[in-house]
Amino acid sequence: MCETTKPEIHFPKPEHDYDQLEKMLDAYEANPKHYPHDEGAIISIRQGIRAGRNGSVAVGGCLYHKGELIAQNQTKANAPYHRMDLHAEMVLLNELEDSLCDNKTPRMRDYTLFTSQEPCPMCLARICFSQVGTTYYVYRDEHSPEAGEKTNYERLPEGFQILGSRLEIKEADCSPELKEIAKQVWQNSIDHCVNEWFDRY
Repeated sequence: MCETTKPEIHFPKPEHDYDQLEKMLDAYEANPKHYPHDEGAIISIRQGIRAGRNGSVAVGGCLYHKGELIAQNQTKANAPYHRMDLHAEMVLLNELEDSLCDNKTPRMRDYTLFTSQEPCPMCLARICFSQVGTTYYVYRDEHSPEAGEKTNYERLPEGFQILGSRLEIKEADCSPELKEIAKQVWQNSIDHCVNEWFDRY
């Protein structure tokens, strides 16, 4: 018989709310000389805050083409209604692939995807299929139950890792302050969203 008791997952509580984190982000001065990925991190975190305020998991991201910012967006998995495939990475790659619909062999290695949180296995599989050249994530929770010592990419099945073998997927070279803000932005949303998913059973 299937277990009907609602599961429990406990996440650390953030020290700051969205308003405080947004002020911290506003006060931060990007330092591209020492942290070349600060710009992409800041944009992604801002989008993450918007996602959280809208009721979804607080993750955001942006896309660059040859160093030029071309898109920014956020997770839309919980709001305005449930579309669990619409993580920030998925939303951005949908936009990109729609824009490239008439090009059968685009140079995907010229595109760089930023996200405020390490992509989940579903999004990593999509990244591998899309062949977007570089993916940087601002924050990776190595202590979370879904990650642990291995990155989510390292936990993918071998076939997906072969698909992604030419891609660069790694933690962004941004400041520790931005990583901490990204972590707490995500922590502000995750309990609410997980409970909402479990309530659908």
